[in-house]
Amino acid sequence: MNMFTLIWQNSLRKKVRFTLTCLSVLVAFFLFTTLSAINNALSSNANSIDNYRLITSHKVSMTRALPINFSDKIKNINGVDKVSYSSWFGGYFQNEKQQVTMTAVDSSNYFAIYDEYQLSPAQLKKWQNTQTGIIIGSEIAKKHHWNVGDSIPLSSSIWMNRDGLFTWQFTVSAIYQGKHESTDNKKIFFQHKYFDRARAYSQNSINWLTTKISPSADNEQVIQLIDQKFANSSSPTRTITEQVFIKEQAQQFIDMAMVIKLVLSAVFFTLLLIVCNTLIQVIRERLSELAMMKALGFSATYLIIQIYAEALFLIGLGAVSGTILATLTLNSVQVNMANFLVGIYIAKSHYLISIIIVFIAAAMGSLFPAISIKNLNISQTLGAKQ
Repeated sequence: MNMFTLIWQNSLRKKVRFTLTCLSVLVAFFLFTTLSAINNALSSNANSIDNYRLITSHKVSMTRALPINFSDKIKNINGVDKVSYSSWFGGYFQNEKQQVTMTAVDSSNYFAIYDEYQLSPAQLKKWQNTQTGIIIGSEIAKKHHWNVGDSIPLSSSIWMNRDGLFTWQFTVSAIYQGKHESTDNKKIFFQHKYFDRARAYSQNSINWLTTKISPSADNEQVIQLIDQKFANSSSPTRTITEQVFIKEQAQQFIDMAMVIKLVLSAVFFTLLLIVCNTLIQVIRERLSELAMMKALGFSATYLIIQIYAEALFLIGLGAVSGTILATLTLNSVQVNMANFLVGIYIAKSHYLISIIIVFIAAAMGSLFPAISIKNLNISQTLGAKQ
């Protein structure tokens, strides 16, 4: 009988205990994988953005409108390269359960500033020449089976058009693909000029402006100049970097990064306790067997390796199952969190980290059993069984 057979038979000796322990490990790695994917989105959104983009909104609230001519005034500020503007549409398809991230944007230069939404010049030109045209992400196109040229009715929970309807008719002009893995491919963009003409109220207003500054400009200085320009107007502004803007949007709900760290710490501390407790019970139940094996010539090192291998098998099985389950269910997590956090994905490095954790957890879990085996007295243990 070789070691692998011993590991298999010893592991499944108490099937209920093995199954419950394995399920505990599965849950731990399921949470680890899922939360790591969410944390990936938080860090990638903050780190992969253009450091030269600033967001300007109303000082009181982003929901308050700004005059559209603010964009022309910002262009004249030293250090400003490009200025674009956007407005939130609050769209949905067919019913309000099928929400879509839909934004009216400046058709002249929005995609020059946001180059992570990749379009060919021909696609961009076609959209600019189509009044009711929309640019959609590849994922939403795949989800709804939309193609270029399709006529799509999209509704808004906020905006009514001049016909007195909340349903607007659009035509798919282009499909964009995200430049980065974390880029949201589920957005919809349409022309702000059309939006401004067709809506029933609030003409000549926007929700926020995006300013791209030149590489040689100072962020803080440009921010101060923008806000000072409108400080005494009827619509005072608040300008922040895009990185701060994204973090604020995520933290409107909770401090995700802190929660992730706390949950992961609790999960793996609990995991170690469970595995240690299980292995200690295993050693107690098999003391006489281990003593007999020692008496037959098996070294303490061999027996310790066997216990470590059992721990590795237990944790590894749970870890693989939990990671696979998290990977399979991550699509639903992306859908549920898409409204405020995009780019949820599992990094390739996560799998390597998981493997390292499995080996370390197995080593720590088998530490006390290894000490017990090392100090095992053959005569006393076998004599106690007489």
